[in-house]
Amino acid sequence: MKPVVAGLFVLVLASSTFGQGSSNAVRWNLRINETRGPIRTADTSPLSGQAASSEILGGPTNGSDNAYLIYTRMPAGARGPALFTLPVEHYYVVLSGRMTVQIGTDTFVAGPMTGVVIPADTPHAVWNAATGPETHLEVIAPAPSRDVLSMLKPAQPRKVENAAKCIRTITVTPAKDLKPGLNGAPFTNRDLGSPNQVRLDSTLPGSGGPATHVHRFEQVYFMVEGATTILYGADRFKASKNDIVILNPGVVHTNVNDSGMPERHLTLLLPQNADGGPADIEFEMKGAAGARGAAPPAPTR
Repeated sequence: MKPVVAGLFVLVLASSTFGQGSSNAVRWNLRINETRGPIRTADTSPLSGQAASSEILGGPTNGSDNAYLIYTRMPAGARGPALFTLPVEHYYVVLSGRMTVQIGTDTFVAGPMTGVVIPADTPHAVWNAATGPETHLEVIAPAPSRDVLSMLKPAQPRKVENAAKCIRTITVTPAKDLKPGLNGAPFTNRDLGSPNQVRLDSTLPGSGGPATHVHRFEQVYFMVEGATTILYGADRFKASKNDIVILNPGVVHTNVNDSGMPERHLTLLLPQNADGGPADIEFEMKGAAGARGAAPPAPTR
């Protein structure tokens, strides 16, 4: 059972009046998803008008301490914020349609399951130049401020060396080639120069993640296709397409695909562990807690 949605509220500073009269303001139509609990569903209701809509599914004020997790929809002709920079990395994953992205002075077109990695302090902007709608997930990480708009700085075009390397195709393994387990396909991680890992995980029916475990970092799933069951502490939740799952550090969890079809989800490690220790620390789930000092239960086979 999913948590009850408490509603979507417009971020006051991001309203259409933000920055009026100031040439140093960056406008962005942002809303905050006020759902409580580890799972919240992106708003996919029809858009009114031709403006882009961005929804903060998780951030320092609503569930994620380490990133802004933003679901953006752009009708044909819509644009995101004008050319700007951020002091941290900015990731995009195109979910449907085609997104045009300007990086410095270069322009690229990214189709479905294309990732974009924008390094810190790099001028960039995105828009929809196609004739159909476009949707994408974007991640700003880390999140050093509770006011995301204060992090955006207006920018002028300048040449960015090797800008094409910011555009990365995400491998989508065909269902017939999937094996038991997660079938992870990263498009950015520490080996590729990012402190965070973003990858696409795909599972077969009856398969899923490792045994119940914990992380020392925040982990996030965004459901792309199908459904999976999330074990989160003592609870179980069903996560389906367009759901985001925020797994805080130290929470016992795993996931299993108990549906009848393959499922795919984006997995984020925020940040990817760099201490040389294991990413997954196995944690055995047992029965009711006994009294302190009581004899341990008898071993079982």
